[in-house]
Amino acid sequence: MLSVSTRYQRSRGVFRGLLLLTWMSFIYALSSIPGSGSNYDPPFWYVIERKSAHVFEFAVLTWLMFWFLRVWFRKQSQVKQMIIVSWMFAFSYGAIDELHQAFVFGRGSHFSDVLIDVLGASIASVVLILVLRVPRLKKLQKVLY
Repeated sequence: MLSVSTRYQRSRGVFRGLLLLTWMSFIYALSSIPGSGSNYDPPFWYVIERKSAHVFEFAVLTWLMFWFLRVWFRKQSQVKQMIIVSWMFAFSYGAIDELHQAFVFGRGSHFSDVLIDVLGASIASVVLILVLRVPRLKKLQKVLY
């Protein structure tokens, strides 16, 4: 029979894993929306809005992956590796997402979008490092555990 703490850890892991999969599904669903297929040149504000959404989506994806890994790897010495794995996961998912968009009508696959996704993952990684290393941000660590 599993101890209460082991059951609690598993349920937290399942919950965080489901949140991660839900967010990945959300990104996939947004990538599946067909484009117009026309040679439309959108206004600058629209491009900024869309690219900011990419940054946000992949920053959240990186944080959710770190949050999921944190359930299973509790040692403080593993934090650096968890941040790296989370960043690499977001980078890989961004590349796969762009490949997927190449097959969606009216959408295009651009390496620059992968770089924008990586920017979001990098911002999240830096924020994670700051929250875990800067003493004044100790209160925010509760969100990570």
